[in-house]
Amino acid sequence: MSDKKDTWERLTAAKWAGSGIASTNDPSAKFQLLISGSGSNNKDEYRFDVSKMPTSLTPESLLRSFALDPNGVVNSSEFNLINYFKKRASERIALGDIYDIDILGPDNGSIVIVAMSDGFGKTCRDSWFDIQTISCKKTGTHPECGAREFGYNYTSDGGVSFYTRGVSRPSTMMHRAGASIQYRSWMSMMGGLRNKIKNLGGKADGSIAVSRS
Repeated sequence: MSDKKDTWERLTAAKWAGSGIASTNDPSAKFQLLISGSGSNNKDEYRFDVSKMPTSLTPESLLRSFALDPNGVVNSSEFNLINYFKKRASERIALGDIYDIDILGPDNGSIVIVAMSDGFGKTCRDSWFDIQTISCKKTGTHPECGAREFGYNYTSDGGVSFYTRGVSRPSTMMHRAGASIQYRSWMSMMGGLRNKIKNLGGKADGSIAVSRS
């Protein structure tokens, strides 16, 4: 099980940088690596704990459903307004899969799946998948350079912790003002996931914990 420091190190290292994953499904796609951004590195974690999952929903199935259709699963009007994801390959989850994002404001962007935990989507103690921002012909340059992880892990008391963690830099100086929008985006996303669990009969009564550096 990795903690936020382990995840941040993996996302910063971006060992997929020398691979051809970015262009697997789009020859025009190129990684927007952290080193290519402007300003300071931003690291974050948004997390909430679940003491009891609904009987009709497992952590594995929730994460897989989210990977297939983030906005449909989160079901948050604020999240939909800020980031609306459209997965190009709608029936699968694989390395190289691209999401095009309608982002609030003048700039849109795309991301690509670059890594997944062993046994992703199957019953296991922890599971995650990583995405990297890309530039491509369809959406141009993403406002951010960096990578993000979405996942969960079981806690020592038998609960489940869901999280997203990211490392990023604005792609240009003009995009440095987007930190507050990023905060709203991930808070609304995590709030939507937590509400889904609660509405189905699960218990997730704590607040969303935020760490940023």
